[in-house]
Amino acid sequence: MRKILFTGGGGAGNEAINRHWHGRYEMYFGDADPTAIATSIPADRRVRLPFARDPAFVPEILRLAREHALDLVVPGVDEELLPLARAAGDSPVPFLLPSAGFVESMLDKYRAEQLIAEAGLSAPRTVLFDRAEELTFPIIAKPRSGRGSRGVRQLTDPSQLAPYFALSGVPASDDLVAQDYVEGQEYTVFVAADRTGKLAAVVPVKVLIKRGITIRAETDATPEILDYVERFQGHFRASGVYNIQLMLTDDRKIYPFEVNPRVSTTFCLAVSTGFDPIAAFLDGAKGDVFVPDRHYSLQRSWSNEITPL
Repeated sequence: MRKILFTGGGGAGNEAINRHWHGRYEMYFGDADPTAIATSIPADRRVRLPFARDPAFVPEILRLAREHALDLVVPGVDEELLPLARAAGDSPVPFLLPSAGFVESMLDKYRAEQLIAEAGLSAPRTVLFDRAEELTFPIIAKPRSGRGSRGVRQLTDPSQLAPYFALSGVPASDDLVAQDYVEGQEYTVFVAADRTGKLAAVVPVKVLIKRGITIRAETDATPEILDYVERFQGHFRASGVYNIQLMLTDDRKIYPFEVNPRVSTTFCLAVSTGFDPIAAFLDGAKGDVFVPDRHYSLQRSWSNEITPL
């Protein structure tokens, strides 16, 4: 049985991954705070990790890989991605992660949109914050790097630019971007490829309720999204798993507003459709690109775990 370590073990989707793949893989879930990991995951499979900014983080991942004879590490936290991608060549275990170049580019929300537009793909106009008044308001303002919708705001008038910058806490306007506001239906799209960059699966997920992370959603194999992702992957040839957040407008145009070069919290929904990105990555993509042939829904709710001490 293959052994896998998931980082970001306290993430919203991990208890579902553990439930779904129990018996298929021997899974470990690592987090800087192991108490954040769902108690439905056995205690001996919960692992304490250093924070990504700690110089001990990568060495500890490599130590765990050797100690547990891991077959794969699945990173789930933005801050971990670039250190791990840069260490991939010296690692005894592969990471389910695109190349360091793709990771670095896509974590930079300004650079990512420039590269997407240069590839001839549709994208919302995105500028550095000091050029925000060149856009037509309303606009979206957000940090140039970051995750979980942190600091993302809709600004309706240029008079809001200075207060937003003052409250952002960043040292320079180059740390922020301004982006065209696009109305439409939001999707978060799971994309998987093998180690050579051959596309293995596309699972578009329609977002119904979002509060930082996706709360309610359903798979929806929209043809325009499938076509867009095939062209995106054909250009960038990323390996591993990544996630495209986009808007589908009423006139059926695609505008990606973020690319996360890692698994997302809807990874559990994608694998519940029957596709196995672990096997596709390690063994190579085989046959046609996987697209769900039916709808699957995701609904998240709170659970309360009370334990006598």
